[in-house]
Amino acid sequence: MKKEDLSQFVTSVSEVKEKETEWVIPRWIAKGGITLLVGDGGIGKTNLWCYLISRISGGLSTMLDDPDNERETPPGLAAVIDYEKKIIYEMGPKRSCLYFSKEDSTATRLKESLEQYGADTENIHMIDIEYLHGLHYASPELEKIIDEHRPAICVFDPVQAFYPSGSSMSSRQQSREALDHLVRLGQMYNTAFLLICHTNKRKTDDWRERMSGTADLPDIARSVLFTGYTEIRPHHEILYISNEKNSYAPLQETILYSIGEGGRICYEGVSEKRFADYAHDAPYQEAATRPKTQTELCEEAILTILQDKEELPIKDLDDSLTTAGFSAKICRTAKEELGSKGIISRQYRTMTDEESGKKSTKWMIRLEKDLNELTET
Repeated sequence: MKKEDLSQFVTSVSEVKEKETEWVIPRWIAKGGITLLVGDGGIGKTNLWCYLISRISGGLSTMLDDPDNERETPPGLAAVIDYEKKIIYEMGPKRSCLYFSKEDSTATRLKESLEQYGADTENIHMIDIEYLHGLHYASPELEKIIDEHRPAICVFDPVQAFYPSGSSMSSRQQSREALDHLVRLGQMYNTAFLLICHTNKRKTDDWRERMSGTADLPDIARSVLFTGYTEIRPHHEILYISNEKNSYAPLQETILYSIGEGGRICYEGVSEKRFADYAHDAPYQEAATRPKTQTELCEEAILTILQDKEELPIKDLDDSLTTAGFSAKICRTAKEELGSKGIISRQYRTMTDEESGKKSTKWMIRLEKDLNELTET
């Protein structure tokens, strides 16, 4: 669109008709915007979003809903009709749901999780993990899928797996550009987007600092939900969902739940505590003493190698890590994790050989943060 064409859209604020916020889950997940679900690795985020979309797809209440408020057909129109395509989009209690997961296969895990919570599986759509290569937030295919299925809610798990190729979560500009497409699609199709996010290992009661990725993630989100354990495991298996940001409603009361027989989520009540109250409690102290994963050990090795040189060719780094016994997959995951936190970066650089004087271009990896600062945080 040419710039001069924009003049036809300039209008007075007095002419704008106010609209009430539409909700997928009242006061928790709004239509037309982005909601973040954040938690430690292995905490059960996949189980949680499966629970939520199962209940939504079947027109059933969730533990986030007001217990005195049953889902009802919205007043007014019974359906939205697309006369051009001759399609009727129902607006009854049941809702169409869509998900894209690069963490788990539907056949081996997710279908069972969805069915145990009463999902209307004909109302839930997905592309299985083996066919997701190339799908990202800004891809034309995504808009085509959303236009066809008109989901009330669409899940991406995990958030970093669906950035366009070449985009970095650690870049505020690139992250904003990628997520702006979701905001546009959400408003155009009245869809809520639920993005599944990991935490980092920092010991802090600031929920923004605990999130992995760019600061633009919580800024662009309309609602942010944190989940975690309330007490040290395995003695207390109570988890929480804390509403840390809410642009369209007051912050909601923290929900407590447990994982029962067969991995089922069970409602346990409410709490006045929030993420900051749990941040320095036992589960985080325990996490510091648990055995480190191969990815975490590889991250430490990368930082140790870069501590002296600060910058070196990626091939040289990979050779050193392979010699140390790390697989190519672990190396790639460790570099992606450090990159998403802004600790390391990649640069394409022209270099001159000191002996031959010949020039060559190489991908370099660079340490962007002081290791002493990382140790303190």
